[in-house]
Order: sequence, then C-alpha cells, then structure tokens
Amino acid sequence: MIPVHIESIAVGMMPAPSVISLRPCEKQAPEYADRSLPIQIGPMEAGTIGAALEGRKTERPLTHDVMNGIVESLDASISRAVIDRVEKNVFYATVYLRRADGMFTRVDARPSDAIALAIKAKAPLFVEEDVIEAASCPDSFVPGSDQEMEIEMEEFHKFIENVDPEDFVTDGNADKN
Repeated sequence: MIPVHIESIAVGMMPAPSVISLRPCEKQAPEYADRSLPIQIGPMEAGTIGAALEGRKTERPLTHDVMNGIVESLDASISRAVIDRVEKNVFYATVYLRRADGMFTRVDARPSDAIALAIKAKAPLFVEEDVIEAASCPDSFVPGSDQEMEIEMEEFHKFIENVDPEDFVTDGNADKN
C-alpha cells in the first residue's frame, strides 16, 4: 500500500465530471512521487470532500458525519481508507475499522465515500501499488500538459506539410472552370 494525499479536487458542473487527484507521498514512495491518480467522482461528493478538507462545518450532519458518528458510537474508529482496485476505469475502495477489541473490520466503499470518511476521521489514505501502476499518469504527461501540446503541434505540422489542396476536392466542389 502506498500512502497518498489529495493533490486537487476539480468540481465539475454537469455534464463535466468532478475529479479528485491523489498523489503518492514522496517520502514513503519516492518511485511514484512524480505520478498522479485522477479518480472521477460525483459533484456532490467533490463538494463534500472539499468542505471537509477546509474544515467547514455544516448546520446539519452530512452522510459522512453520520457514518463517523455511528462508527464512534460502536466504540470503533476508522483506521484507514484504501483504494484497492480498478476494473474497466471503475475504482473500488475499502474502509478499515478498528473495533474496541483491537480487531479490524473491512467495509466496501466507493472511493469518494472512503476518502470523505478518512478525512472526517483524520485517518490515512492509501492506494494499492497495482492501482497506481494501472491508472496513474506521470506529471510529465498529464492531459493538457505542455508535452501533450508539443506532440499535438508536431503532428499538426506534419499534416500541414504533407497536405495537398486536391485532398479536399470532392464531387460537389470539383473545379468548375
């Protein structure tokens, strides 16, 4: 398991997705320090996670506040959240609870819920190494990065250099002289 922190949250308005980006902690996993793991989440979940990170209080408890309250009332605590697999671009997570007797219980969760619960409980967040390997992207090639733009421009210039005006002639716009 690789410890991660939340690098950024982009809250999208429908139809644009919201994305949370996780970054491996450099000291514990230096080999992955230049990678980022983007996970698409719902806009409500993104807002909840953002509010939790900022420490904003709500007038009424949100779902993750209720869940943390239930866990605590059962004399347990959230010990960690783990993004433990990805299948066909769908991420899965597990929340680990430490019971009063010292034993652990695992609860299946959506990544956004696991992340929100970990933040509320001040518990660490982890990602399995095979998930980082399969779904993260290096900083040097993040969509929209300078490197991607350079590659696109090179391809465009190659296209322009080899374009022939006759490539655009169709039956409907053939020379009418």
